Amino acid sequence: MKKLHILTTTVVLALAIGSLSFAGANAEENSNSGESKTKSSNSSTEFKGSSVRSHGYPVANVSASAGGTNSQSQDASVGNDDANSELVWQQANKANENNDKKAAGNAKVLGSIASSPIVFHTGGFGGIYSGPVQIIPVWVGTWSDARKAAWNSILGNLVTSLGGTGDIATANQVFNTNTLYFTTKAKPTAKLTWSTPLIPSATVPATLAAASSGIVPVSDANVAQYINLALSTSKVSTPTVGFKAIYLYLGAADTRLSSGFGTAYCGWHTYGTLGASNIPYIAIQDFTSTYYSACSAQTVTPNLDIPLDAMASVLVHEIDESITDADLRTWYDSRGAENADKCAWSFGTTTLLNGAKYNFTAGAKNYLIQRNWLANNIVTDVSNGSACVTKN
Repeated sequence: MKKLHILTTTVVLALAIGSLSFAGANAEENSNSGESKTKSSNSSTEFKGSSVRSHGYPVANVSASAGGTNSQSQDASVGNDDANSELVWQQANKANENNDKKAAGNAKVLGSIASSPIVFHTGGFGGIYSGPVQIIPVWVGTWSDARKAAWNSILGNLVTSLGGTGDIATANQVFNTNTLYFTTKAKPTAKLTWSTPLIPSATVPATLAAASSGIVPVSDANVAQYINLALSTSKVSTPTVGFKAIYLYLGAADTRLSSGFGTAYCGWHTYGTLGASNIPYIAIQDFTSTYYSACSAQTVTPNLDIPLDAMASVLVHEIDESITDADLRTWYDSRGAENADKCAWSFGTTTLLNGAKYNFTAGAKNYLIQRNWLANNIVTDVSNGSACVTKN
């Protein structure tokens, strides 16, 4: 076994050249002693975020740019807090999606290969997040116990409804749509579980920036800092031995992801480091009526909570991408769109109940969840020539 200082050097070099090994959270992280109660400069105990993140789950009302492909970056990532580049990419992606639908032609035949297929990039095996994975919520801002309980119930149910080991290959599940991303590369599928906090009422105060009109701005870099604060103050834990982690930043309605929440995106994902491990994390949040039209598909929702029901779909979108493209360089198309990006705001067949549409039921709870793109790129929807499906 290599000595720790050699392993640390290897990770630093790997980050420098963009070649990450996603070992995930492991026993090394669980060996952190209880004396680490405050933020530490020690790289083995401090969670550090990446300088880039994914393109976000787009807002519903994003406008299509005239530039199309010519103005769209082909990377699956954007620099932290680069709100302008994010919006330009979203607008160009919208224009290109519209063009695809108009020019699909023979690609609209059921069973044919879809236009703009998603591609596995050589060397990206590190981005396939296999095996047992714990989704670990990190609550930031002013959350009441009742509000947290509601979000834990609705969001946690999506993961726990996988049952047993939480294998995404479970039939009739929204996460099953990712199975081919693993099996076509001879990788074990991800097995998702939802982690409860060490202290049920624990939250991290949103204090890294001053509030403006009652809302605390949270930069992309701040998200990782809040996760680190949660870890260093024992508000959350590293995962159980044998599990990897995906940390889930959950901002309260008195915060706002300042690089474009509600104007360009409704959530995003990226990766960070904790010691020698590379760990994905996701950023979503509660929100006020200011952003209802941007991040919710309907004004009456299955669980009678517009922000929560909207974020259920965003969470599935970001988990889909976190387990298939954890390093932002594994599975994406020629325009930098990841699997869930290619089906954003596409819901397929829905059922109407008490004024709310839904397309998926888990644990007796109904959800309206966006569809996901199949790794084989086989057309499943002849109306637009896409490989989008709700569940398998």
